[in-house]
Amino acid sequence: MNIRMLKGIVLLCATAVLSACKDEMKGEEAYLSFTLSSDYSDVYMRQRLSRILKSEDLILPDTNDFILTVNGPGGEIYNGPYGERPDPIKVQSGSYDVSLNSIEFERPGFSTPLFGDYRTVVTGNGQTVSVAFNCTQLNCGMKLIFTDSFKKRFPTSGISIQSDGQSLNYPYTETRTAYFDPGILRVICDDGGNSIPVLSRQLEAADMLTIKLSASAEASGSFSVSIDTARNWMSEDYTLGSGNDGSTMEKAMAVSDLALNLGAQDVWVTGYIVGGDVTTSNVVFSPPFTKESNLAISDNRNASAREDCAAIELPSSGEIREAVNLVDHPQYIGRRLYIKGDIENYFGHPGVKSIKEFLIE
Repeated sequence: MNIRMLKGIVLLCATAVLSACKDEMKGEEAYLSFTLSSDYSDVYMRQRLSRILKSEDLILPDTNDFILTVNGPGGEIYNGPYGERPDPIKVQSGSYDVSLNSIEFERPGFSTPLFGDYRTVVTGNGQTVSVAFNCTQLNCGMKLIFTDSFKKRFPTSGISIQSDGQSLNYPYTETRTAYFDPGILRVICDDGGNSIPVLSRQLEAADMLTIKLSASAEASGSFSVSIDTARNWMSEDYTLGSGNDGSTMEKAMAVSDLALNLGAQDVWVTGYIVGGDVTTSNVVFSPPFTKESNLAISDNRNASAREDCAAIELPSSGEIREAVNLVDHPQYIGRRLYIKGDIENYFGHPGVKSIKEFLIE
């Protein structure tokens, strides 16, 4: 498991140096001893789980069955149940990575919250270092709730959550929370062979996000956050699409509408010009620009991620290309652009091609 958190270097000087008391600790030998904070008590752990139990059947293993790993300069020293560890563990002096995990968590899964701690400790010759593990949630969770409007818009779709090259299918019938390593989580809709990016969110360890997905004719949505001292609980209502049909400039579609309208022709689309030199995975967000053939727009004037942008293909020559390209007009960054064209996949994402008219505000 790749845990994205800073490793704290722990050298607990409060532990007595036992070199004068135990002859076997002389020379290059050292010892590691482990204790648990009060957070590992049965009462406290039940309180943590009660926040997410609800309809989910979650049972944490006994603390003695938590997985303790100790790795040092010579490789793995111990990997097994916490309750079966040697106490203390004899090691050579040096730096050691130690972790305590409630479960093995190697890939995304449902109802798999991961609790424990992760440290780096340094031992000196003849020392015993005592490591007191805290108990925190090390992974993050996302729960999706699908409204009837969303299921009606995508009646046969396959929904998945993807992160760091791993994917977990999330069918409409699923009611459990999906757990991932901290990072960027992307909700993807497979609609008749078209991969539609619905949204992406960056979650940290202990973040628990519930998203209610809708696809309605009106632009709406709300965001709320509630936090306790142990885990970050968030909920969000997310409406996919603005409800505009692109028939006129006043009803121009937003970037978030493009995935819902692949194949539409001669429609108006609007967004803020945020960058250029677009590729499948990248957008250049500040000058200088080198490509006159495309630019990127977004619903967010301060967009900084490729998935928040749509690529606009400029004609190979003519007035539109000369007037709009960012190589000659980098000052257009941040300006609102209205364009009339066809919505097609462009660089692997919904974009706009065959531009016929434009207006820059």
